[in-house]
Amino acid sequence: MKVVYSSTCLVHNPEYETLSGKRVPYLESPQRYEVIKEALSDSEDSFGFVEASEDLEIGEHLLSVHNPEYVEYVKNAYDAWVEDGGDEAGVVPDTFPHPKLINFKNGDIDVTKLKPIAKAGLYCFDLSTPITADTYKAAIAAVQVTLTACSILTTESKASSSEGPVGVFALTRPPGHHAATSLSGGYCYFNNVAIAARFLQSQAQSPSSVNAESKPKIAILDIDYHHGNGTQDIFYADPSVYYVSLHAVPDYPYYTGTASETGFGPGKGYTLNLPLPTYTTGDEEYLAALRHAVHKINEFGAEYVVVSLGVDTYQHDPICKFGLTTAGYRRVGGAIARAGAGVGTVFVMEGGYFIADLGANVRAVLEGYQTAGKGAAAAGSA
Repeated sequence: MKVVYSSTCLVHNPEYETLSGKRVPYLESPQRYEVIKEALSDSEDSFGFVEASEDLEIGEHLLSVHNPEYVEYVKNAYDAWVEDGGDEAGVVPDTFPHPKLINFKNGDIDVTKLKPIAKAGLYCFDLSTPITADTYKAAIAAVQVTLTACSILTTESKASSSEGPVGVFALTRPPGHHAATSLSGGYCYFNNVAIAARFLQSQAQSPSSVNAESKPKIAILDIDYHHGNGTQDIFYADPSVYYVSLHAVPDYPYYTGTASETGFGPGKGYTLNLPLPTYTTGDEEYLAALRHAVHKINEFGAEYVVVSLGVDTYQHDPICKFGLTTAGYRRVGGAIARAGAGVGTVFVMEGGYFIADLGANVRAVLEGYQTAGKGAAAAGSA
């Protein structure tokens, strides 16, 4: 399996976040990236590394998901913040546009004239997603990693269709599934999996195709502990992208991810939330839900599967409350190999914060996928 990475993903390194009212060291640290890469480097027979090019043009693909004003905000927020007297540690909001506070739709407020502290609350929904001097650079690198992985996937899946499903791992940081079209949060700035889905559609779609019905079908399988509110929001009315999420309730981001959220308008029925209880969800309970998710993805008939790969479902994760084991993650990878049997899958890194076992858990998912995929290919050729 190819592993795509960029050393630029390491430069985003906030000093702190505010968690449950306490200022704590930033959990989504560069060390996470390093231990995952090291663990996969120890298995050279299974993984080959490809460095994403920093010269890769991503503008068109970034803007296929995100509002241009938002992209400009992330790019320039830190400089504007410091110039206005903000803390050099990073941009952190303190006031948010609650629906009961104000309604931007009435046109009375010119957003472009808001002070940096006000824009911070407009474009971010929590206190765990600061923008530092290097945040934009790392977030762009994560998109470059994602697009490079998708390019490899489209090439290899066409060349290896008879050898079982092809998998590629995009080792991204910062993560992305909490980021919406014009909103950051949950350590996320740009939604890497959403950009992947749109890119894969653009590569597979005929240039003459213009309507939604003709878009290639993409399934997004979100196995992070937290609900991917941003990904759901981006595709909520889109029948060409099937979003499936296994996540904890009740937990962050608190206000999204119920089973009743199934899509809107033409997208009705193309969102599947599988909320699972905290403290009592271990390997068996999780795998039962995952098998159901895989079945629904296969019914959908996806041409590609994009996986939001979070291993914060681990039994020792410091901020999460599931009980999955490293052995269980290998089975998770095996189950994912059966999603859209025969199609390509790109894994995009999301959460996971227990540093000691983080690399082993990611490796277990990917190796489980590879083993199951090879087994399916061998059975098919027998």
